[in-house]
Amino acid sequence: MNKKDFRQYMLCGHGRCFSATDDELQQFKDIVLYGCLNDISFDLQCEGSRGLFMYNLALQYEDYNYFLQPAIEKFLSVEVCDDWHLIKHLCDFIELFVDDYGDASAKNAIETKYNQIYGLLMSLRWSVHANEVSQCYEYMGIVIIENSTIERAVKIFEDMGKFFIRRRRADDDELKGKFLWFWHCTCEKYGEKYLAEKLDILSKDNVGIRRFRRVMFREENYTINRKKLSADEFIECAENNSVKRKDIIWLRRAERSEKMKIAQALVNENNLDKKAELLKAFTASLSSFPLEPEILTDYAVSENKNLRKTAVDALLYVKADCVHDFAVRLLEKGFSLEAVLMLINNYRDSDKKILLDILDNIEIDYNKSGWHNIILSITNKKNIEGMPEEAVMFVYEKSMCSCCREDAVLELIRRNLFTEEIRSECLWDCNSDIRKVSENNS
Repeated sequence: MNKKDFRQYMLCGHGRCFSATDDELQQFKDIVLYGCLNDISFDLQCEGSRGLFMYNLALQYEDYNYFLQPAIEKFLSVEVCDDWHLIKHLCDFIELFVDDYGDASAKNAIETKYNQIYGLLMSLRWSVHANEVSQCYEYMGIVIIENSTIERAVKIFEDMGKFFIRRRRADDDELKGKFLWFWHCTCEKYGEKYLAEKLDILSKDNVGIRRFRRVMFREENYTINRKKLSADEFIECAENNSVKRKDIIWLRRAERSEKMKIAQALVNENNLDKKAELLKAFTASLSSFPLEPEILTDYAVSENKNLRKTAVDALLYVKADCVHDFAVRLLEKGFSLEAVLMLINNYRDSDKKILLDILDNIEIDYNKSGWHNIILSITNKKNIEGMPEEAVMFVYEKSMCSCCREDAVLELIRRNLFTEEIRSECLWDCNSDIRKVSENNS
């Protein structure tokens, strides 16, 4: 394995990194250090951080302090106080040295950073920056709560209560919403009933605890807007050239008859720009164009730029022979991300060479090339069973998104292609679900 391959596997969170030999590992040391010091997750909210993955890689070396001490230094810098992605990565990485080794420098770093961020939060007027700091503070609280006693947790409750008092003009619902993740983690560990009894006693003599209890035990008052848009309302928006993405999303809940009404209106519309506005109704999943798909392929070569672009977007959600043939014609002229997505959604066995040539030449980066859209189409439940083995392996080996890689692993298992070599790699994957699947398929 060369440095380029190792770095790419590391950025993917791929377990193949752990197959490197001892000699190779010495060459990769600075690459591993980079991964320890930076958030390399593709989608932090969906996947979680790669802190555990990098911790395990760091432990492949004799002296873990080569990685830990620079991580602590960066973690304690002021610049990291409002970077939630980096805080989460570094915090997860450093905390593991506390859990497994009781490392004093790591433990001190966690407590020092908590106090540093809390002090900053209490000194700021509320702003976008303060909100970013509060997100980092909440995560520090979660990490400490999960690895400490109830007495330490109570001190955090008091700190949060004092923050609530400082923001006395804010609504209690808003304040609770800022630390809702923290509260759910705390209740999961201790139980809401126990916490209520504990805080009832402590709040009698502690104003911070009292305010914390008032805010966090209030009943959540959140509503989900599931608005449904009528055809007439959407047509009116199109007439005024004011169609928003939310309108398209809301329209997905409308009855088929309402969508047909819009489709007929756009076919009858002579103004091409307004026709394009109406066509936006069918540029989302669950709202595919309900009339003959040839109408869209005709629009997709229109001289009107807006109509042409919107028709191509709408074709991404249509399965039909004419869409397949249209995609092939586009690809014959050169690479087009939209054409690739159409081809995958309408894949035929005869398309194998075209698809594999595309995959061989696509750059896997932080999605500037659109590779993630292509992989999402390959792993789509409606498509993946019809994909060639090479395309599924491409996702498994190349995807920086571990959620997509999990879909590929499940498909390899379904096809009886989950070899012992792949299973051993998956045991070290950054994705906990992939690790679990590999453990269950020994």
